[in-house]
Amino acid sequence: MRFEERVDVPASPEEVWELIWDVPRIAACVPGCHDARAVEPGERYAAVIEQRVGQFRARFDLAITVLESKAPSRVVISAQGKDKATGSYASAELTVGLEGGDGATSLGLTADVRILGKLGSLGQSMIARKTKEVVRDFAESIRSALA
Repeated sequence: MRFEERVDVPASPEEVWELIWDVPRIAACVPGCHDARAVEPGERYAAVIEQRVGQFRARFDLAITVLESKAPSRVVISAQGKDKATGSYASAELTVGLEGGDGATSLGLTADVRILGKLGSLGQSMIARKTKEVVRDFAESIRSALA
């Protein structure tokens, strides 16, 4: 499933870029994220994401890899993890594009998400609704963090 969101923030691309690489600050923008840490700064990270999806509470231990980084305009990351309780697997590729102008930055967020296993069997519409909500909340949290 592919999701796109655009958000304008009152900060320069350099300020937004700084936020993206500040692990505690960016983790606070991701709904349900905790225990985020750098494994190899600029390359690999780890985090835990907890979300309620339908009647299930999922907890994914994520391995995050930076696939591409072009300061201060674009970063592409891949995240993969498993929820032990449901035996579900999640993978996502997130692209963040930054376009600056007039003291503000427009962030384009694109997320390609796959959910397999018990959670994946809940149906695409439920998964799509939850994922879209998380991407939208992430975008709004970034706006708040930089306001």
